Amino acid sequence: MGCGGDVGRRQLLQRTSTSSEPAKLSLPVEGTPLLRWAGSKKKLLPLLEEAAPANIRRYIEPFAGSAVLFLRLKPARAILSDLNTDLIKTYETVRCDPVKVWRLVRQIPAGHDDYYRVRDIAPATLDPISRAARFVYLNRYCFNGVYRTNREGQFNVARGKGCLGIPSRELFEAFAQRLEAVDLRCSDFQATVRRASQGDFCYLDPPYAGTGTRDRGEYGPGSFKSLDLERLAGAMEGADKRGANVLLSYAEQPEVLTRFAGWHIKRLSVARNVSGFSGTRRRASEVLISNYRW
Repeated sequence: MGCGGDVGRRQLLQRTSTSSEPAKLSLPVEGTPLLRWAGSKKKLLPLLEEAAPANIRRYIEPFAGSAVLFLRLKPARAILSDLNTDLIKTYETVRCDPVKVWRLVRQIPAGHDDYYRVRDIAPATLDPISRAARFVYLNRYCFNGVYRTNREGQFNVARGKGCLGIPSRELFEAFAQRLEAVDLRCSDFQATVRRASQGDFCYLDPPYAGTGTRDRGEYGPGSFKSLDLERLAGAMEGADKRGANVLLSYAEQPEVLTRFAGWHIKRLSVARNVSGFSGTRRRASEVLISNYRW
């Protein structure tokens, strides 16, 4: 069964004087995320895999993003949730019809002017396939995989440079297959963590609030802020009491260390590059906080 009609497809396929064909990306299919995502833990996957419990009844990730740890662990059951509506809708549509999304996104011209023309299209005017194709296209061609919106909720990231392109049909299909048994949700993290119970593994990787950079709207409107830290801690404590295994990735901050003083904390040094400005390209101290030893 398909996932919708073709409303707005002509908007996506219009060409400009700078139009060019999308580049093909040769990426490994197994375990590779469909999307780029600022703040992704791809480089920390070996450590996170080591930190994950050996037996996972169900995997729960309230800040799904590109879902790299989910893809690495291959849990039989999972909940992937995010506050980003377009992200979750894209995952739902790709799961339903990966080939149609791939075929359309491969047809969208990849020139400089094309990117901004596609960016200006209101996603609400598009059918599900076209909306998902637009999201994947912008994600693959935008700067640094950043998802940022203005105050009106409009995606406003500039086009990136370098080796950009669209993943293969095989990757789209493999990603869709991995999502088959996944409960996809668009919700606040607190509601998702409440679902964690005995034997579940809940991995939380929220945006790092209060780390010395101004809020530029990364991750979309309503995303995680410093004031949400207490809500996060309360949700994690609730999951702990219900018997779930909980693991948090976060920036090393005094208030975080104090709040989770009774938990297991491991410090690590990582290269942080989210906003893309030269002043924020640096190594930073982060922590892995869990309610179990590993």
